[in-house]
Amino acid sequence: MTVDEALARLREELESAGVPTEDRDVWYLTKEPFLSLAPGLVVFVGVRRGVRWPMKNGQWQELPLDRLSEAAALIAPLYPERMSGVERAPQAAPV
Repeated sequence: MTVDEALARLREELESAGVPTEDRDVWYLTKEPFLSLAPGLVVFVGVRRGVRWPMKNGQWQELPLDRLSEAAALIAPLYPERMSGVERAPQAAPV
């Protein structure tokens, strides 16, 4: 599985778990993508390291790419906590 395929699948899994993702949430750092989902909630996707994100205790959780469903299930409960009091800007309509 390529990094881009893993990212697409993770986004689908997150959507299924109630975490919205948009193209504007995707960023690249040295050719490896990450999702900026909420303040303090960034999910890195990489071939070598799999999927990584910060937990409540400040430690990083990491799972291999073949466990994206499990990763999304663990990330989903963090989203509402980090988005508390934050309003997402509406996405611009296509021109």
